[in-house]
Amino acid sequence: MGIRLINALSSPYGRKVAVALKEKAIPFDVTYDVPWGKDTCVAQYSPLEQLPILILDDGTTVYDSSFILEWLEVRYPDRPLISSNAEQALTTRFVKLLGERVMEAIHAIVFELQRPEPSQPFVERQSRKVRRGIAEIEATLERRQPAKGIDIDTGDIAVGSMLLLIPFLIEHGFVAELEVLNWRPRHPKLAVYADTLAARASFQETKPALMEVDLKSVVA
Repeated sequence: MGIRLINALSSPYGRKVAVALKEKAIPFDVTYDVPWGKDTCVAQYSPLEQLPILILDDGTTVYDSSFILEWLEVRYPDRPLISSNAEQALTTRFVKLLGERVMEAIHAIVFELQRPEPSQPFVERQSRKVRRGIAEIEATLERRQPAKGIDIDTGDIAVGSMLLLIPFLIEHGFVAELEVLNWRPRHPKLAVYADTLAARASFQETKPALMEVDLKSVVA
């Protein structure tokens, strides 16, 4: 079965899928798109008009990054990214949930700060989600039991894609170096964990890159 991934260069959601495909050694081609651009192809393949999207060789589409990871586990069970142990699988899915929701809060902060008059209460609420979510991720990772035969799971992939996007956003001026995003001094063990993930080939080969987008006009 041939797979084409429609992705955005800087998307942590698309990165999750690309990392999972590489960890499972599933061959795929990738096409990059700007979902807010006037020439985007996204609406042709997903009613949600969001990336990433998988297109199979029979034309079937699979979308939403969280569902795609679950779909890959069902369709490609070799090199599992979720343990067959029920408790360990629940922990993996919980960590993935936290990584995804914290990423959503970070994106909410980035977009809100592009507005002419950002809502400080809104930014503060999203910042609390980021701070508490990262702390919960660290606490959960410290409690989890190693899964036999699995050295990276979908929870790791979601959290790694979120944590490793933060310096990219700051470096390229998408968001100021806010205190809440400076999580490493507060969580040194999590910093080691993130660096270990960053060193994996799957993460090295899927680093975010700049794409042409004017966030202020998107927000407007």
